[in-house]
This record gives sequence, structure tokens and C-alpha cells, in this order.
Amino acid sequence: MNTRTLAAALVGATLFGLTAAQAAPKPKAKQAGAVTVTVTVTNSRKADLVQLEAAKSGSPEWKEVLGPLKSGKQASAKLPQASDCRFDLRGTFEDGQSTDASGVNVCADKTLNLTD
Repeated sequence: MNTRTLAAALVGATLFGLTAAQAAPKPKAKQAGAVTVTVTVTNSRKADLVQLEAAKSGSPEWKEVLGPLKSGKQASAKLPQASDCRFDLRGTFEDGQSTDASGVNVCADKTLNLTD
């Protein structure tokens, strides 16, 4: 984990418009009753994103939620809603760097800005 990158990502997310809802909105339902939360991911890094993985906070079970994303581009990632909406996120980049964020509330923070 690159602590400097993680700190920059978290500060960048705060500075670049993460919004906290007054009350967590109801996520859209998916087929067969599964509930998901859609998060907009912006890759503001100089390197392309290889993949973004998510795990329910504290779980060892990581799942890819977004594939390749070019530098400067934006895409949506769908995460299954956890009971408390908290996920650990891991981004892996083409330059070999990675960034981790723990306990991200995806119900309140629907925008993730990946920064250098």
C-alpha cells in the first residue's frame, strides 16, 4: 500500500466533490432482488487503472468491480450493498502502483476520485 497515494486519494476525494447524503438514498434494485450501489469513479492519475476491487469492509473476499479505466476518464462501478454500506477498495494501476481505502461508505460517497 502506498500511504502517500492513499492519503492523496482520500484528500482528493474530499476536495473533488464527494457528497454526503442527508439520508442514504435507496439503491437501485437489480435482477433477482439483489441490491447494488453505483459509484462514479474518476481516474485523475497519470497512469491508467488496471482494475478496481472491492470487499465488504474487513472481508478477505475481494471482487473486481471495475476493469481498465484510462487516465482522465470516468466510469461507473456497481457494488453489492453491504448492510452498513462500507467497503474496502483497492485500485491497481498500469505503472505498478496501487492504492487502498478502508471503510468507504459508498451509500453516502458515490464519487471516487483516484489521484496521484
